[in-house]
Amino acid sequence: MRELAIEIGVRALLFGVFVFTEFLDPFQRVIQPEEIWLYKNPLVQSDNIPTRLMFLPFLALASRRSTWLASCTASPRVGGGRAGGCVLPSCPSTAP
Repeated sequence: MRELAIEIGVRALLFGVFVFTEFLDPFQRVIQPEEIWLYKNPLVQSDNIPTRLMFLPFLALASRRSTWLASCTASPRVGGGRAGGCVLPSCPSTAP
């Protein structure tokens, strides 16, 4: 019950901070003359980001995991391990 009260108190505090900051005046940034060169870079017309290369490691890991899970659950356990005598220590279908 105490944990619930703490949770409600923290959420109420965060909501209060949100409401307070929501109604503050917006921040106006002043750009100094020595940093104006940062904003003068030319705009790139064709911005092409190769998303295939970005998601390739994730797809490789996902396919390896699905193959691993299929090999663990495909055959029934025989003698405490999988059929065929191969027991993977972290396989979800093997008993410790």
